[in-house]
Amino acid sequence: APARRHQYSMAAAPKARVVVLGAGWWTQGWHLPHLDRHPDAEVVAVVDPCATPRSAISTLQPLKELGEKYGCATFESFDACLASGLEFDGVIVCTSHASHSQLGAQALQHGKHVLMEKPMTTDVNEAVALRNASQQSPSLFFAVNNTASWRTQAVTARRWVRDDQLIGKVEHVACAMHSPLLWLFDDPANVGWTRPTGSMRGNGFAWGQLSHLLAWVLQCTGLRPVDVACSMVFSPNSGADMHDAAVFSCENGASISLTGTGAVPGNAHGDDSDESHPHAGKHVSVRVFGDAGSLVYEGDDQDASSGDLVVLTRSGDRKVEQGFLFENYEDTGTGPESVQAFIKACRGLEHFRGIDAELGLDVVRCIAA
Repeated sequence: APARRHQYSMAAAPKARVVVLGAGWWTQGWHLPHLDRHPDAEVVAVVDPCATPRSAISTLQPLKELGEKYGCATFESFDACLASGLEFDGVIVCTSHASHSQLGAQALQHGKHVLMEKPMTTDVNEAVALRNASQQSPSLFFAVNNTASWRTQAVTARRWVRDDQLIGKVEHVACAMHSPLLWLFDDPANVGWTRPTGSMRGNGFAWGQLSHLLAWVLQCTGLRPVDVACSMVFSPNSGADMHDAAVFSCENGASISLTGTGAVPGNAHGDDSDESHPHAGKHVSVRVFGDAGSLVYEGDDQDASSGDLVVLTRSGDRKVEQGFLFENYEDTGTGPESVQAFIKACRGLEHFRGIDAELGLDVVRCIAA
């Protein structure tokens, strides 16, 4: 029957078989539930060196329970996973920052697609090596999970600025990200977010949040920063950088002025029933100025109606993409646009890469500097 033929064609591509590396807060609260609900994806293994993962943020399930819950294998190392002969298509790397480079390169060497949690790495040399590994395997998907960069507005902004050149040559960018994450960066118990590991140059708001903003700005403008002057104010409790201010000079002579803070009262992941950390959104602002016009994109990332993407030209033209959408950290559904692209790549279907390894490297360079 026609309906059956249609059903067969829709199911022609196999499911994406995914290994999730790391069983921490984000994996258990987001990646695993998203993949489990996705009709075209299958979690085939969870890998974590700790049988009982722990987090100062939330209570986590032991690795064995995760295997039972999602009907998948569990391993204490990626080496063990690879040695087992398990068949899979790609990995989501959701481990400590310092382990990203080794795991990402290992996955690429074994012919697996990679969705890397941000930041790509926290070491420039490691980021260069990972970029090189990605370039040596161009048929494999490698992208950094800066979810804002897959949104419709991000794609449109890039086209308007870089392809259509509606605002001409970019001369200056003013950008800000102010997040209600005091509870995360001010608490010394959150060592993964506040203390450096490996060869990291410090830890805190820059690595944890400004990687999103920088990725969006560099994706939109194509600017290549070469020098930075900055000032950082650190939490007296955790030692993390809490307030960041920087001015970047770029290859084409343009400048980027950046401000960030994690000290907005409230909690982006909370709800109004928590009086100590009531639910609040992140304020994000990007203003790009060129020699022919400007682009403005700013709002509250918990309120899509709080802003639009707007281009004004010196000749009087105005273009608008309605709505403000930045990070996608909804814990319901089947995952953000970045995860959807990764699943398509694993299934051999057409897909979009928002933040590739080259752009991921530029973000690492900026924050490390």
